[in-house]
Amino acid sequence: MSGRSWFVALGALWLGCTPSRQDAGSRADAAVSAGVAVAEPSPSSAPSARASAPEPPPEALAASAPAAPVPEVEAARLRSARVYSKGREVWIRSAPRPKAQWIGMLSIGGSVRLKSVEPIRGAGGCPAFYAVEPRGYVCVDGVRATLDTADPVRQALIPHTPLADRPLPYRYGESLGLKRLLRVDGFDAPAWPEGIHDLRHMQVRPRSSVAWTEEVQAGGTTWLWASDLTFIPKDKVKPYEPSTFEGVYLGAEARLPMAFFRRKARPKYRLTEGGQPAKTDAVWERLARVGLTGRSKRVGELTYLETRDDGHWVLERDAVVVQPRRARTPWGRPIRLGGEPPSAPADGPRNTWIEIAALDGWLIAYEDDRPVFATLTSAGRNGAEEPEKAEVPPSTTPLGQYSIGRKWVTKTLITPHVDADDWIEAEVPWSQHFFSKYLLHAAYWHDRWGEGQSGGCVNLSPVDAKWLFHWTEPAVPDEWYAVQATRDDPSTRVVIHR
Repeated sequence: MSGRSWFVALGALWLGCTPSRQDAGSRADAAVSAGVAVAEPSPSSAPSARASAPEPPPEALAASAPAAPVPEVEAARLRSARVYSKGREVWIRSAPRPKAQWIGMLSIGGSVRLKSVEPIRGAGGCPAFYAVEPRGYVCVDGVRATLDTADPVRQALIPHTPLADRPLPYRYGESLGLKRLLRVDGFDAPAWPEGIHDLRHMQVRPRSSVAWTEEVQAGGTTWLWASDLTFIPKDKVKPYEPSTFEGVYLGAEARLPMAFFRRKARPKYRLTEGGQPAKTDAVWERLARVGLTGRSKRVGELTYLETRDDGHWVLERDAVVVQPRRARTPWGRPIRLGGEPPSAPADGPRNTWIEIAALDGWLIAYEDDRPVFATLTSAGRNGAEEPEKAEVPPSTTPLGQYSIGRKWVTKTLITPHVDADDWIEAEVPWSQHFFSKYLLHAAYWHDRWGEGQSGGCVNLSPVDAKWLFHWTEPAVPDEWYAVQATRDDPSTRVVIHR
């Protein structure tokens, strides 16, 4: 995560690359931490239709055959039945109890299919729970969640739905120092449910970020309609230029080892008749990549690497060389390079894992013993260290082996400050929590891949972060906005070294 600050949305993540704070969702729920299994009762089945014949006597009911299958009309009703979010955080719980562990979440404009149209008696202020696909239960109280697709609040929220099919679900910009407003004169905004705005951070300090969905005109001013449905003056925001960098899928055409180029363009070399490397006028542009043959040549104190680019060579110190640092997977199998990536296993675990070189600034994604993807990252600007008591020095990435436990399509990250406004990173896309306050996530505020830029998290380009989010485990079910793993869920391992 960047060491800069950002605009907060409801449910901001205090643990993300900041001084350790409890996650807002867990704090609100009193949910147990990830990795603790909670038994889930079987969801209620859909009701069987009653025949039109006269009601049989009780003794006949006792000896009757199992109920007939749900008729087509009931099946169609179930397929179309959904629960709709009316807030920023609608929790999907492991059991139909308000304090049960959260295993997923819906957000603004979100909805999910019901597994059963039969309500389950609620408790603790929830009138009724409903089982949802593919698992879990949602409290439907009419305030935070509804079954009515025509609900006026639900309809008003649809234009503000984050665009989860894009690398950047919102539009983003840097705060120049501003105040958020709940309403603006001359614009008739809907009456939103209580709690949809975050009232803690109405002042947004310079260099924090904001996220928004629309622009509106009111009172001769252009306003940005922010992700938490407050209003921000457009002239107090500097839009970010989205990064277009992306990594490479590995297979027969692209394989390791390979070199990326960070910071600036780097010259190409050719061997002279005497076998000495000579600089040419051609260059590899910044963030370009090239395959390596594995051959090298030492000339004095310099080492040159042969590339697969028409006989060109590259000075080793000019390149970020991406190749496995270990010979075996976390499960002890030898790593294999080259050839087509593995096909999905018919059964059993995928054994996904990620290798990250924090100082060199690269990442390799593996399916068991085969690398399938490689890219540049940006880790802590102060380097990487072994954690002590779950902490490392500021702006430092933790070394070690971890597992992904929670994932959010977007999550607002906060860096608290004493006697000053917090730094806020608004709606950080494709956030994956792996340890303490550290995450893998997209960075929309810089394009300096391969260089240390973050406050300790591992930054990826938006395109790469989106791909990795959907590739890793635990998988986020269709239409969910977040997921939390339980003990029985598969989880992608994260191996970080220098």
